[in-house]
Amino acid sequence: MTVVDVHAHHVGAHAVERIREEGAAHGVALVTRDAGPGAPVTRVEVGGRPSGLPLIPPLSDVPARLAWMAAAGVDIQLVAPWMDLAGYELPPADGLWLARVQNDSAAALRAARPDRFRVAAAVPLQAPDFAAAELRRAVTELGHEAVQIGARVGELGLDDASLAPFWRAAEELDVPVIVHPAELDVPERMRRLFLHILVGNPSETTFAAAALLLGGVLEDHPRLRVLLVHGGGFVPYQMGRLDRGFTAAPPAARAKGSLSPRQLAGRLYFDTVLHDGDALRHLLDFAAPGRVVLGSDYPFPMRMDRPVEALDTLKQDDGDRARLLGASDLFGARRDASQGRPGPAGGRG
Repeated sequence: MTVVDVHAHHVGAHAVERIREEGAAHGVALVTRDAGPGAPVTRVEVGGRPSGLPLIPPLSDVPARLAWMAAAGVDIQLVAPWMDLAGYELPPADGLWLARVQNDSAAALRAARPDRFRVAAAVPLQAPDFAAAELRRAVTELGHEAVQIGARVGELGLDDASLAPFWRAAEELDVPVIVHPAELDVPERMRRLFLHILVGNPSETTFAAAALLLGGVLEDHPRLRVLLVHGGGFVPYQMGRLDRGFTAAPPAARAKGSLSPRQLAGRLYFDTVLHDGDALRHLLDFAAPGRVVLGSDYPFPMRMDRPVEALDTLKQDDGDRARLLGASDLFGARRDASQGRPGPAGGRG
C-alpha cells in the first residue's frame, strides 16, 4: 500500500537562491539577524512583513525530509509552499514572480525524485487572472497535481466574486484545492501563548470553509475538490450551527446558494492533523470514506511525527484505511475524469 502525506511544506534551495539574488526587486528579501551567541536566524520578509517563523533548514533539506518520511512510514509527500511566502500583499506582478519561483523550484524537486514527491502549486490569489494563468502553467507544463491557497486574501473571503477566474481554472484543470491559513497580521492578544497557531489557524480555516459553503462557490463549481487542513478547523464539529444559520440568518446576511452547508459538506476533504484520537474518530464519522486523508504538517513545530501510527487505534476496514492512506479519492477523481469515468461520490456530510 502506498502511503501519501498530503500536508507538508517545502521551500526549495532553488527558490531560496532566487529570492536572495532577485527578491529585492519584487518586495521579497532574506533577513538574517543574530538571535544570540552563534545562533543567527533567517526570516523571509514579504512586502516588508517578516515571516512568523524562521526559514528553518528542514524546509529545504531533502535528505532530512526523506529520512523523516522513512521513519514515519510515508512513501510520497504532496509538497506545498510555506504559506508565509503566499505573498498576497504584494503587487500582482511581484506576487506572480514569487509564485513562479516556488513552482519552478518544487518542479525541480519532483523531477529529481518523482517516486517520492508530488507538488501543490502556489498562485498569486490577489490577482485572480494571474492566479488562473499560473495554475494552468504549473499543471500543464510543470506537472503539479494540486494547488494551495490561503484562507482569505487580505479582508476578502474566498467567496468574493473577484476570485471567480481562479475557481473556474481549478475546476477546469480538475486539481484539488488545499485551503491553508496563512501567516497574517493579527492582534498581539492572538500571538500570546501561541494562540494564533493553536486557535487562529483552525478559526481561519473555518471562516474559509463557511464562505465556500454559504457563499455559493461550491454550488457554482460542482466539480471542485477542496481539502481543509488541520482536520477542517471547526467545521466537522460546528456543522449544525452552519446549517442552522443557512435558514436563520437575517435576509441581508443569507447564504448565496440554494443548497445548505450540510448538503454541500460531502464535497469537502479533511486531513488527519488533529493530535487527538477522539477528534479523529468524530471526523471519520462525519466525513464519507475517502474524504479524510493523511497529513503531517511537516516540518513545523505542530507536525505529527507518526501520522500513520495515529490511525492504529481507529476501527476501519482495510478498504477505508487504504483510501485514507493513499489519498486515492482526492487524486483519483482527476484520473477518472481524464479517462471518461465518473469521480468519487459525495459523502455523508
